[in-house]
Amino acid sequence: MVTSDLPNIILIISDALRPQDLSLYGYDKETDKNIKKIASDSLVFENNFSASNASDPSVNSIFIGKYPVNNGIIHQHPNMSEEEFEKLKKNTFWLPLYLQSRGYFTISATPLHMWFKKGFNYYMDRDPKEMTKKFLNYPIINKFLLKLPSGIYSFGKKIIKTRASPNFYSCKEVMDLAISKIEESKKPFFLFMHFVDTHSPYSGATFKSISGERTIKKISAGMNSLQREYLKKRFHDMSVKNIEEVIEKRDNAIRQVDEQIGRLHKLLKEKNLWENTVFIITSDHGDNFGENNSFFCRGGLHDSSVHTPLIIHGPKIKSGVINNITQSIDLAPTILEILRDKQKKLDGISLLKIVNGTKKREYAFLSDGFCKNRRAIRTEDRKLILSEEGGNRCYVCGAFHGSGSEEYDLKNDPEEKNNIYSGKRKLEEELNSYKED
Repeated sequence: MVTSDLPNIILIISDALRPQDLSLYGYDKETDKNIKKIASDSLVFENNFSASNASDPSVNSIFIGKYPVNNGIIHQHPNMSEEEFEKLKKNTFWLPLYLQSRGYFTISATPLHMWFKKGFNYYMDRDPKEMTKKFLNYPIINKFLLKLPSGIYSFGKKIIKTRASPNFYSCKEVMDLAISKIEESKKPFFLFMHFVDTHSPYSGATFKSISGERTIKKISAGMNSLQREYLKKRFHDMSVKNIEEVIEKRDNAIRQVDEQIGRLHKLLKEKNLWENTVFIITSDHGDNFGENNSFFCRGGLHDSSVHTPLIIHGPKIKSGVINNITQSIDLAPTILEILRDKQKKLDGISLLKIVNGTKKREYAFLSDGFCKNRRAIRTEDRKLILSEEGGNRCYVCGAFHGSGSEEYDLKNDPEEKNNIYSGKRKLEEELNSYKED
């Protein structure tokens, strides 16, 4: 390893991690001992939102610095169209490629996202033998599996040893690789990690069986047959009897990721790299545990599915808590400003400008990656969600998440239970003006 005037950059995404499940953001259980320690020396953003409720368009928008509607990828694989991929090719900015051009050794320690190899000097690929054995974990096969009746699905899982929730490498395996690559690096490095332990089925998390009232039978009352079948498969994948057990698994998964983040933090301190490292912890989206009658599916664009944690440490970045609205697409222009580079034509705003008050984000724009066409706009106290064709069915669970037009007074109705939409408003004009650049 060598030192450089350029800061090292580490971007950690913990899949489906919600702020409300971290004690840093007010959760009544401590799942995040190490994250809290890092946050004490960092900027903590309390009102950060992803650009999408789905992983592929969300992470894609981080690397491009543009909203899904402008960068091409709006929907989650395998529901993307050829038109989306064609538009994706037209983007002129891609964060890993940019950092390569600045002399960074770029590392992806996560074998996710089909087109993400571009710009990485090292990209963690799956073992070909493992891929052959687990070919039924491919997303397009999972899409087929989720359409099977739960009885056949459960039997099939026993026979072919697969499930609709695919297995990925554990956070420890990802961190082992990341640390080895850091120690090999002869340049300033950009390290990208995407932990999936915090996404259902929370693989690797240990828990003890606990009692709870929110069983499948109880929570699925009033749901359509597709939703009930979806829930049965998710419960089967997690080997749980109720939501309380799911939460226990989720919390323990967060603790496992937190332990690995703490391990990396300790290494950077020992190697005298911490002070010259831009260290970012965030998530690609949220999740639902009953909010708006949705479970383990993020369709609908309510805050539970798009509100994400964001913690940033870096040289000359002071610690503090920021309440202004921010978005994941703001990360790329923030890195550009840290590196003192000319700002590209991006949708994001440098977070440093938001922190020092020279710029302010009035709106967060959101795209639903799980239905045909649903968009939203969020201010500090209002949310407007519009669905074309009167509210589209979710690709994943089969539900109609919300109605065609929804508006919420977030100050008085933070859980978005009371739809107050009554016709066109100023927010609707803003949202409709932002369909495409």
